[in-house]
Amino acid sequence: MKKVSVVLPTFNEKANIEATIRKVFDQEENLPGWEIHIIIADDIRSSDDLEKVVKNIIQKNKRVHFLKVEPGLGVGLIEGHRYALEKLHPDVLAQLDADGQVVPDVLVRLVNTISEGYTLAIGSRFVSGGKNQLSLARRIFSYGASIICRVLIGPWDIKEVTNSARAFTPELFKKINLNRLPWRERTFIVQPAFLHEAILAGAKYKEVPLIFKNRLEGYSKNKVFNYTYDVISYCLDVRLHQLGLNLPIYKFSRKAKTFVKFSLVGVVGTVVDFVFYKLFINYFNIPPASAKGFSAEVAIINNFFLNNYWTFKYRKTKANLWQKLGLFNLVGLGGLIIGVLIVKFLHTIYGDGFINIFGRPIAYNNFYFFLTIPPVMVWNFTVNHFVTFRHQED
Repeated sequence: MKKVSVVLPTFNEKANIEATIRKVFDQEENLPGWEIHIIIADDIRSSDDLEKVVKNIIQKNKRVHFLKVEPGLGVGLIEGHRYALEKLHPDVLAQLDADGQVVPDVLVRLVNTISEGYTLAIGSRFVSGGKNQLSLARRIFSYGASIICRVLIGPWDIKEVTNSARAFTPELFKKINLNRLPWRERTFIVQPAFLHEAILAGAKYKEVPLIFKNRLEGYSKNKVFNYTYDVISYCLDVRLHQLGLNLPIYKFSRKAKTFVKFSLVGVVGTVVDFVFYKLFINYFNIPPASAKGFSAEVAIINNFFLNNYWTFKYRKTKANLWQKLGLFNLVGLGGLIIGVLIVKFLHTIYGDGFINIFGRPIAYNNFYFFLTIPPVMVWNFTVNHFVTFRHQED
C-alpha cells in the first residue's frame, strides 16, 4: 500500500477542520492502492480549541496527526512535510488548505500526476476544468499575481502560483533550498516562492484543474494588499538576482511595509490637502500660509482614520480612538507648523508669481505646497510610529 501525506496548515480553523478531514479521507475511494495520512500543523496563536477537536478525531483515527508550530503559513507547511518524512515515510507529499476553499477531489489528480512520473503537481484554477469561484476582486488578484510572477521570474507555462494545493515527491522536497526560501515569514509568499525554488531544484511539473470557492466558515487570513506587496517585492528581488544584482529587495521591503502603507495614505492625504489648499486660496481668497493651515487639518483627520483602520490596524495600543486622534492631531500640528513655516518662508521670498511651463502659467504657491511634503512626511511617520500607534503589550 502506497502512502500519501496531506499537510493541512491551520490558524483558527475549528469551524472547518472536521469537514475538511472527512472530505480528504473520502478521496481514498478514488485512489486505489493508496493510504492517506493527514497532518494538522496548527499555528501556536490559534485560540479556537481546534487542538481539542483534532485530538478527539485522533483517538478514532490514527492516520490523523497533530503538530503545534510557530506562526506563519510557510512554517506550517514545511514543518508538516518534515514530520511526514521523519515519521510516516510517504511516497508522495501533498498539501491542501484547511478552510474548505479548495475542493479536495483535486488530491486524486495531484497524486495520479505524481504516479505518471512528474515530481511536482500543481492544482490550478487557470487550466481547462479549473474554476475560480471567488469574488471579482480576489479573482483579479490571483490572476494578477500569476502574471507578475510569470513575467518577472517565470516560467510562463505555470499559470497558478498562489494556492497551496500541490503534491511532490520526497526527493524533490529534499532538493529545495530552504535557506533561500522565505518559509519562516508570516506571509503567504511561501506559495509562489516554493514554486520558484522547486523549479530551480529541477522539478518536472504539471498543472491539474481544481475548483476554488469561498470558505466553508470563518474569514480569510489573506490580506490582498499585503500579499500583492510581497509578491511584487519578492519577484523583483529574484529578478535582480537573476541579473546579477544581489540587492536584498524583499528583506528590506518587509521591514519597510508599514512606511510604504503610511506613504500611500500620505499620497491620499496630499491630494486632499492640495484640493482644499487651492479651494481656500482660489474661492475664499485666503493667503497661502493660512490656506495651508486649514487644508492641512482636513488632511490630518483624513489620514488619521486611514492609518488607524489600515496602516496600523493590527497594532495593540492602550489608547482609545479619541486619545489616538488627539495624539495624531498633536503630531500633525508639528507637521502643520513645519509646512506653514516652509510656505511662509518661500512666499516671503518669492511672492505670488507664476512660471510658464509648456506654455501654461503655474503659480508659485503650487511649488511651495509640494516642497513641504518630504519633511512633513518624515516627521509624521517617525512620531506616529513611535508614539501614537506604538505597539503595547497587555
